[in-house]
Amino acid sequence: MGVKGFGRIEEIRERVLHGDLVRTILWLAWPVMVVNLVNVSYNIVDAIWLGRLGRQAFSAPTVCMFPIMLIYSAVMGYAMAGISLISQYVGAKELVMTRKAAGQLLTFGLIVGVSTSLVGYLVAPYILSAMGVPPDVYPLALSYLRVMFLGMPLIIPGFGYVVIANALGDTKTPMKLNVATSLANIALDPILIFGLLGMPRLGVVGAAIATVASRSAATVAGIALLFRGFSGGFRIGLKDLRLEGWWLRKVLKIGTPLAIQQSSNALGFTILMSIVSRFGSAYIAAFGVVSRIMSLIQVFTGGINRAGSIVVGQSIGAEYYERAKEAAMKVMLITFTALSVGATVIYLSRSWLVQAFVNDPTVVPVGSELITYMAPAMPFFGLFAVCGSVASGSGHTKFYAAISVIRLWALRIGISVVLAYVAGWGARGVWLAMALSNLIAGVASAAWVMRGTWLRKVIETPKVLHKSVAKSEATQKAYTN
Repeated sequence: MGVKGFGRIEEIRERVLHGDLVRTILWLAWPVMVVNLVNVSYNIVDAIWLGRLGRQAFSAPTVCMFPIMLIYSAVMGYAMAGISLISQYVGAKELVMTRKAAGQLLTFGLIVGVSTSLVGYLVAPYILSAMGVPPDVYPLALSYLRVMFLGMPLIIPGFGYVVIANALGDTKTPMKLNVATSLANIALDPILIFGLLGMPRLGVVGAAIATVASRSAATVAGIALLFRGFSGGFRIGLKDLRLEGWWLRKVLKIGTPLAIQQSSNALGFTILMSIVSRFGSAYIAAFGVVSRIMSLIQVFTGGINRAGSIVVGQSIGAEYYERAKEAAMKVMLITFTALSVGATVIYLSRSWLVQAFVNDPTVVPVGSELITYMAPAMPFFGLFAVCGSVASGSGHTKFYAAISVIRLWALRIGISVVLAYVAGWGARGVWLAMALSNLIAGVASAAWVMRGTWLRKVIETPKVLHKSVAKSEATQKAYTN
């Protein structure tokens, strides 16, 4: 197939497959880092504003974070399958199949978004009750969670757009959209939370509305750009949105282990949050503060890992297997080094960092202690994250799914229960279990990446698919004109 129809994506492909590997990874990664930084920033802004309303208002989004993660995680499991298919079709220079894989991912996201919105709104009270949310936090948490569920039909398809653009090698366009909409979120937060500029004082609900509005705007803009051809010249049409059996079968095969893993993780984190909740609102607040602090260091590594999945996917699609393995090894080294430095900085400034969020005498010592346990294991969490990056790019997802479930359920939750309740260590038992789970999973993940059993394509050429998607001269002409 010729390069016509790919536009600038063909230039990006050549750089991904033939450019200097470290420079290419950093070139792909920095826009994702900016997006991650902006996303973390507006979450921090949310936390700071809500912290001024008291620890109950601060804790409400924290306890809601994990049920929301349950939905987002399942969606991202299938989105990661989209990265595998789209990036490998780009590497193989299959334009028609790239467009079909991209369009169907958007349709799938819309269906999931509408379904989860309806169900989530209805079951929200039962979720929070099952988590054991304290009575002083429950009403605020319920309001926040229901607003977030109402926004799912527009938020979830936005994940599809970002995945499509990134798999093509276009990390800059999603960056621009995310920066613009996140700045809007930051501006809306104090207006809606405190009732400025004549708006009603909405408190926690205002923070949720600001998040839903900004993310929905990013989704609408991103999908519009895909239809107009702004992602490196790549463009989809309405006929690409129709779900087809071959795509569903392939995505279910690749994505189901990841969806189970991601959902299992989110559910496990919800259970972990319920364990922490039973120690009181000070522990919930400390857990929320530390979660936000730890996310700062992943701004860099998240970008590196996304770049790694792009290079791995396109290299495997082009059958450049040695380049794919070399990329994985370099991403692993960069990630481990960066997290080691970042964890050291966070540990040395732990008390000050906690105070910057919630200057509560009951929260600061708890948060500082949690950082003391978590910081040494953070580089190993980075190795675990690289395993996910390689699984996403290669489409070989079973090992990553298995080690993820073991990490959370057997190591983190299992050891937490034993140490916290059986051994009587309380919250310290939970903190130690969290650190051990990252350490063990990181070592196992690094071993799998180095073994290289994932160096095989998962895509199929049109010749082996159903006749309805077989490439013909007429179809090719329709797409490239």
